[in-house]
Amino acid sequence: MRSPLDHLFAGDLAGWLAAAALRADGLCLFLHVPKTAGTSLRTELAAMRQPDANIGVDYADDSLPFHERLDVAVERFLLGAGTERFASGHITASHALQIRAARPGTRVIAMLRDPVARVTSDWLHQASPRHPGHLAFRAAVPTLESYLALPDEANKMARHLLPAAMLTRPDPVACVAFLRETYAFIGLQERYDLGFRLLARWLGRPRPPTLRENVNEAHAAAAAPDAALVARILASNALDAAIHAAFAAAWDEAAPALEAALAA
Repeated sequence: MRSPLDHLFAGDLAGWLAAAALRADGLCLFLHVPKTAGTSLRTELAAMRQPDANIGVDYADDSLPFHERLDVAVERFLLGAGTERFASGHITASHALQIRAARPGTRVIAMLRDPVARVTSDWLHQASPRHPGHLAFRAAVPTLESYLALPDEANKMARHLLPAAMLTRPDPVACVAFLRETYAFIGLQERYDLGFRLLARWLGRPRPPTLRENVNEAHAAAAAPDAALVARILASNALDAAIHAAFAAAWDEAAPALEAALAA
């Protein structure tokens, strides 16, 4: 059976809408990879599909390691009333599969971004006053080069979107296949407008995007890495780069047909 993304990347809008169809009370779960235009997307999609929930943790609470706090947040979400029609958070694939098992019919969506731009933006965001704990972060990680030395920050898209077992000896081809089989939609920040219009059509509220939240373009331009640093980012995020390249190629091929179908 063809997956929703198989239909989408064949340029088959009607087939994707049918394969990814949500029940009226079904859950749309947005797995929010940091710095992939997810804040804007989450705000607009949640407004289309109420009631919604944000699966998050208290960054100031250090009583448990972060990932354990996130596990608790997911458990708390699943112990709730279960009436949400949209939910999102900086969760992982294991959490998404756990939620989907508990809430059959859940459709999981996500976004990717060029790894160089995403890594640069993530470092800037964590060092900015908008992020809890930014002062400690800036003291410990004062430069983008020092950020690249943190092993837990490498391949962050893959770490969120793939099961941990696939990350021990990652096979990019197998990773892309898992993503295409598991997710109802995976968009690109670089094709945000088209991706948003497809999702809005999917949710029965066809329209273009209107928000751009949590954007730090001025600082990003000032911190644009040189060629040597770009090479370092790609080397330390090789799996993310391979995944992004595969999906970028798929979007390049499908976009003309999808644009025509939306216009029709």
